[in-house]
Amino acid sequence: MEYEIELKLLTNQYAGDIIETKLLPQLNASVIQETQVLTNHYFDTPDRILKQHKIGLRIRGNNRKFEQTLKTAGNSVGGLHQRSEYNVQLDESKKQNVSVPELRLFPKSAWPKTVDVDALQAKVETLFSTHFERQIYLLKFSDGEIVELVWDLGEVTSGSKSVPICEIEIELKKGSTAALFKLAKLIVSLLPTTIGNDSKAALGYNLRDGLSVKKFESYQHNLPKNIQHDAAAYVRLLTTLLQEFQMFSAEIRRHYSAELATTIQLTLIALVDNFDEFNHHFPCPPLDSVHMRLKDLNANWSLVTQQTDKDSLYNLLVKAQTTQLQLDIVQCLVEQPWSTDI
Repeated sequence: MEYEIELKLLTNQYAGDIIETKLLPQLNASVIQETQVLTNHYFDTPDRILKQHKIGLRIRGNNRKFEQTLKTAGNSVGGLHQRSEYNVQLDESKKQNVSVPELRLFPKSAWPKTVDVDALQAKVETLFSTHFERQIYLLKFSDGEIVELVWDLGEVTSGSKSVPICEIEIELKKGSTAALFKLAKLIVSLLPTTIGNDSKAALGYNLRDGLSVKKFESYQHNLPKNIQHDAAAYVRLLTTLLQEFQMFSAEIRRHYSAELATTIQLTLIALVDNFDEFNHHFPCPPLDSVHMRLKDLNANWSLVTQQTDKDSLYNLLVKAQTTQLQLDIVQCLVEQPWSTDI
């Protein structure tokens, strides 16, 4: 079993050139580079048992080498993903099936107790595929921290439908999460980016099955007074609000609607109000800084939505300051600086 800690950034097709010519020369790190051309087939049952358990199942092919992988749900805070991953190498010469995963090859502990693995094996089928070129940069910094930077360009396909893959993944191999955030913020300063919450599997499910966008429900976004001194409760609430902002932002970039613009405004207001309350009960400079910049973002969003200027709206979402703010929120929620000031 491996344990992933990674950030994902969505960007454009020019990212590869910027990484090579502008990012890498700025890094005080040795670089080991590799190129892979990857094909992945994702599996689930007709009733989506794996999706219900937030499990991803795929077979990956690279230069006639095959690997089946199971990824668990893990934890996610606004684009920082932490999850377990199980990988099994497949060998065609040993008559192992490289077209359908053999679920018993994964350890028993990988599966939720409610899942009947044998029944699942009989029902799994291919749902969608991904095809992309991957540029891998293993970065070894002078302070001993190691980060893997990955640039993927390709597409997700299901039948005749497809969506592009154009993303950067930053995975911590050794060291602290601060190394991830430092590198991510440098990338954001060089490229138009947004934070990616969805895995490639989630993109495939949305392509295959469609995506139902939830509506903003204000009653879910205020802490009861009796737990307003519970920092963990604020972290859970703010994590949910940030992920909703990211989800609604991704949807409005795909399909603009005035209703979605209003929903994003309400989500920003909830973020501003709850960060204000959080900073009142657990004051510290990072919370205060985030709160002030959220107020500015909320004001700017209100302005562009009143103007019904779609281009300005999209530009605001991919603006470096907007993505930097989200990274600072995630870093704040993960590192919890208020706990050192109590």
